[in-house]
Amino acid sequence: MPEVGTRRMETTLPKPDWENMYSKLDVQTKRIYEVVEGNPKEMHIQNLRSDGLLAGNSSHRADLELVVYERGGLSSDTLQAINSIGSDDIVLDWLRDNNQEDWSSNNENVRAIPRKRPTDGKLRVVFIFGEHGRELVTTEVGEYFIKLLSEASVETLLPIFDNDRLFVDSVLKALDDTVVHIVPCENKSARRIVETEDGPGPRTVKLLDEEVVSKYPSNICQRPNVRGVDPNRNWPLYWNVKPTDYQLEQEYGGPAALSEPETRLLFRVYDSVEPLAVVNVHSGMHGMFSPPDYSPIMLNTAASLAEVKLQSQLNQRWMDGKCTVGAGGHAVGYVAYGTHNDFVHTGFGVPSAETWEIAGNWFASYKNCMETYNPIEKDELKEYVRNWTGMALEHITHLHQGLIPGIRSPADKFSEEVASLPEPNTCGLTESHVNAMRGLSDLALGRGDKLERSSFVANAMASTPTLIMPTLQEEEDWDEEDSAPSTEMGDHVSGAKQARTAGGSSEGKPSINVSNGVPSTTSVVEDLKKKVMISRTASSSYSFMLGSYSIMIFGITFVTVSYLVYRRFGFRASGSRVGRQGRYRVWDVV
Repeated sequence: MPEVGTRRMETTLPKPDWENMYSKLDVQTKRIYEVVEGNPKEMHIQNLRSDGLLAGNSSHRADLELVVYERGGLSSDTLQAINSIGSDDIVLDWLRDNNQEDWSSNNENVRAIPRKRPTDGKLRVVFIFGEHGRELVTTEVGEYFIKLLSEASVETLLPIFDNDRLFVDSVLKALDDTVVHIVPCENKSARRIVETEDGPGPRTVKLLDEEVVSKYPSNICQRPNVRGVDPNRNWPLYWNVKPTDYQLEQEYGGPAALSEPETRLLFRVYDSVEPLAVVNVHSGMHGMFSPPDYSPIMLNTAASLAEVKLQSQLNQRWMDGKCTVGAGGHAVGYVAYGTHNDFVHTGFGVPSAETWEIAGNWFASYKNCMETYNPIEKDELKEYVRNWTGMALEHITHLHQGLIPGIRSPADKFSEEVASLPEPNTCGLTESHVNAMRGLSDLALGRGDKLERSSFVANAMASTPTLIMPTLQEEEDWDEEDSAPSTEMGDHVSGAKQARTAGGSSEGKPSINVSNGVPSTTSVVEDLKKKVMISRTASSSYSFMLGSYSIMIFGITFVTVSYLVYRRFGFRASGSRVGRQGRYRVWDVV
């Protein structure tokens, strides 16, 4: 794989090579139709359209392609599912029947949409590409993935994957029982802006003011759709909640939840297909994340713990360990609200909802969006496309083998294969997660007393610390010297949010569970802010989120020295840390 993290001094910012390297959307879409039409027995493609929400004088219609692949031939169950994809009325009915305040606060009234369609027992997986316009590499992977599936056989796959017959056989066996659904480009309007030469005039409809729109240094940097809404902030769970580092021009969640045609189209697909696994493919760094995006602390469930173990294995096999793995709200360096995967996991009850960040160079300047989000050398692009397609195929085999609990296997148990995997270096794990992981592994491998181990796991999961992050509207009420938000913050935080913390202080402040080394919310926020600043300004000094081996070695050395100094000088006789609240202990090396 190409080395990550080499800063280049740009004189002329690179642009996409549309002739020899990247494909414009219309050309790419035409080729995908040709591929599908060349294998009508096993593949199907349909164009779905949505009008979205009329906001003021701003309307935004959009469409996307849905490609379906089923090895051996499209079954009647698959055809029924894709032919019954409803209209926007499905979305409007759900919005009418659900209190959006419940979803914005994620309280106890939130319920997953019940599964209703009978199934033939096959695994159903959805892959989403091109959610943000500037992430060109993602649609290249999507197109190649479709082409590879259309020709999937021992003869075609062996040369691509280094004649690894064991890998190819496991892939084909999994595909025999899997229906793969692919959206090759979700956000077409943003992608078309990226393909347009820079020139005068705003690039987005004026749901955003002129000053905000002017912050885009180039059309190549276009992330949200044509009216300035980020489809990855337009979903109901925590919709319109803003983190303290919120950027309006990049993360605007829209005039209402599910206002955008892109999100409505995906909602309709999920409602009909009812997948068991979803992968949302992005670029901008190297990473594999699981929900939640709204918290730095990972979910403590058997499925989540197995998932990070498997992600770490895939990371080593396909990316030489370059990827950051773990909870989305920690691993990417900032928390996010109203995201696709958080709603897919909670709203549709999808057991496995992963975000993949497949390429990126944080040492490129912030104006250099082409190199920040995409490979700029042809050989690099080919290698990224090949490796992440291989990653997708192996992920399908893991799902098919029941290695993620709850998908073709019991929801609360590790398999022996997962239990035998090493403990991962993962973002967002606390001591409770590690204890649960070890207990589940002991149960799977028959170590120790079964009842005692089961009780140990249950207690570990129940003791998982929670952490409430301050939001933008709360920032002015935030007391940097307190270990929790000031009293006034309670007026802004919903009662449901306060209930999710570990109790409350006598002064009425939301409190933080510190039984597992969790510090004040302030220190976590400041830590994340530093990481955000590093990633978004491409500082040349240091970043704990970088994937290069040199930085990782430096980070490990720094953490080791810091820990020794901490142990030597950081305590008084009382056992408390001097000077400031204890930092959140994350079991990782990033």
